[in-house]
Amino acid sequence: MRLLVQSDDFGITPGVSAGIIYGIRHGIIRNTGLFANMPDAEESVEMIRPYLDRIAFGIDLNASAGPSLLPHEKIPHLTHEDGTFLTSRENRALDTEENGFDHVSYDETYAEFDAQIRRFTGIVGKKPDYLHRHAYMTKTTDRIIHDLALKYGIIDSQDVMDSELIKMPRKMDWMRFGSADAQLENNLEAFILEDKGGLLGADTAMLVAHCGFADVRITQLSSYNLLRLTDLEAMISERTAQWIRDNNIELITYKDLDERFMPQ
Repeated sequence: MRLLVQSDDFGITPGVSAGIIYGIRHGIIRNTGLFANMPDAEESVEMIRPYLDRIAFGIDLNASAGPSLLPHEKIPHLTHEDGTFLTSRENRALDTEENGFDHVSYDETYAEFDAQIRRFTGIVGKKPDYLHRHAYMTKTTDRIIHDLALKYGIIDSQDVMDSELIKMPRKMDWMRFGSADAQLENNLEAFILEDKGGLLGADTAMLVAHCGFADVRITQLSSYNLLRLTDLEAMISERTAQWIRDNNIELITYKDLDERFMPQ
């Protein structure tokens, strides 16, 4: 059995980045995507550069957290006047029955996402290994990312998740939201060890987590904050490592996937 383990949001804050790197060094994380719009993107890339030979390094295309790369004047429907993105909650509030619950501007969002891919390439020195969506998404953003995947010849993670060739839990039942106490009850390790996602027996399976060390900035940017600590604990747990060994699981990356997963 092959297992693709992904931890999202690398570069969203220094604490999250440091935690993901810890999970690569000491655990089973083999795929992560960069928030190329964040001020710490360049420093984050230098932190992870020594590990790029053992992971797939993609991009988390983001239009709902932090500052945009393009100025507000070019993408007024995506950002506040200070250049920060509308949050997921603010975006959803703009989706109505009249606009098909999808107010997204194709041209503005395409331009911003393209700028993020180009910044990634400039910093890292190569194209992303995959494209991934962050938080707020609609049919329009799906179309944009598909079009960008075709333009650059990069795997779209959604195509992998939707493929009949990949087994993936459809519900992240281990996740607990809300208060600090609730989030710290998050138990990805039990979800893995008890195979609640039904991954065992598949030829290829996929598991997506949100690991990291918590810092003040992540509490300001995301409702996924303290639960990142428990996701990370699951990734570095010796019990998880033993489960991997006992079930003869090969940890893989997007780079191990064949041409069937390339954009069509």
